Amino acid sequence: MRLLRVAPGLGVLIVLGACVDKTPPAPAVDPALVAENLLPAPPTDIANRVDATFGTGVVYLGNTIESGHQGPLVPGDKVSIVHYWQVNTAPPKGFRVFSHLQGAGGDYANVDLTDMRKGHPPDTWRAGEVIRDRQTFILRKDWRSPTATLVVGLYKKGSPKVSDRLPVSGATSKDGAVPVATFTIDLSKLPPPPGTVIVKKTTGPITIDGKADEPDWQTAASTSGFATAEGGAEPKGPTAGKMMWDDQYLYVFVSATDDDVASTYTKTDEPIWKADVVEVFIDADGNGKGYVELQVSPTNVQFDTWWPTGRSAPDDKAYSAGMKTAVNVRGTVNAGNADDQGWDAEFAIPLAAVKGQDPAMAVRLPPQLGDSWRVNVVRVDFPKGSPQAGAAWNRIRASDYHSLDRMLTVKFGDSAGNLSAVAPTEGSGAAPVLAPMPATVPAGCAYHALGSAASGSSRTLSTVNMPPMSIAP
Repeated sequence: MRLLRVAPGLGVLIVLGACVDKTPPAPAVDPALVAENLLPAPPTDIANRVDATFGTGVVYLGNTIESGHQGPLVPGDKVSIVHYWQVNTAPPKGFRVFSHLQGAGGDYANVDLTDMRKGHPPDTWRAGEVIRDRQTFILRKDWRSPTATLVVGLYKKGSPKVSDRLPVSGATSKDGAVPVATFTIDLSKLPPPPGTVIVKKTTGPITIDGKADEPDWQTAASTSGFATAEGGAEPKGPTAGKMMWDDQYLYVFVSATDDDVASTYTKTDEPIWKADVVEVFIDADGNGKGYVELQVSPTNVQFDTWWPTGRSAPDDKAYSAGMKTAVNVRGTVNAGNADDQGWDAEFAIPLAAVKGQDPAMAVRLPPQLGDSWRVNVVRVDFPKGSPQAGAAWNRIRASDYHSLDRMLTVKFGDSAGNLSAVAPTEGSGAAPVLAPMPATVPAGCAYHALGSAASGSSRTLSTVNMPPMSIAP
């Protein structure tokens, strides 16, 4: 990732013969769910009435809030909103529902695609329908605003212009966005920022296929949510990651929610950071002078480079990590229809690769229990019509995606997360006893279904196994 980025221009559409799926796409949702949420009449128990009319006859009746506990929300909480719509006149074609959580100081959350909106989008709404639509937000753990306001509206698909939203009558609105609920956030319960992650050792083989479905991945060190880059825009959906290791590789898995997966780059070491990408930064000896930067795009194109003396000198693009990568795209790359679900990236990074072009680096390979590296994982998103957005396992600055001072401390543990082993008592004949888990525990224990495939079209791109090689800068 470079300090300055330029949005990519028009590129050549990538056609990968091995990735063409000619089978009909699966239904977005179960038709029974759609039928269940088409109501015969407006409910009488809607908790928060709004009665805002969009366009000529689509009425947002209001909502009911379903929270997991009483009192203010805290960062990391899950909150569900049940929306109710009444269709007096069918909306114009090509519109979609948006619903955002907005806070002060740039706090923001967006979950526009719900099961009901996928299975019964506004293009299919008919006069006389009453629609129930359940939406769930997870309040980001780095949320800093004391309040959150929920806004809804209807926007023209594919257009970033607020002037293309349906106008509103009967309620207060700004640019077609109607505030429909406000939440109080208890900032006294902010979780501490992630600083140290204990990476567990695998117990079996790992297949790099972009799916992370091996048993070891289910207990791997994880985060339930990347933090948006400080001073930057938020990616179009949440991001989560996992990490583990064995005597040959450091494994990284990232799952990114994205309604428009896009990258037009086709060659190794092209500037793939100018489109959607996942990046891994590793400063193994932690001195900030020699570190590697590893990337993969949604089309499984790789970029790798070595920074011998930090950002003060040019990087060495002749370096090759020899990493294995695979991606799983939940949708269609470069379709531009804003109907994708996201994509997953899986890395197997050779341990020897972290020394870059410095074989004398004072790093033990393979690591010993308790050894530590400095690592960060970054997701870059280019939402259509919006500025570049980034998020990271440990929060970075939007002005510097490398942010070496923000890197996580990764400690290497055994398969149970222990950092050391205790020898058995002499003459006891007992098996070795592992030391108890230290006070520092893996970040993000509330991890949810990172490796699961979302509904809709999904395909896995073939693994790229790049042997060490020299590539001209």
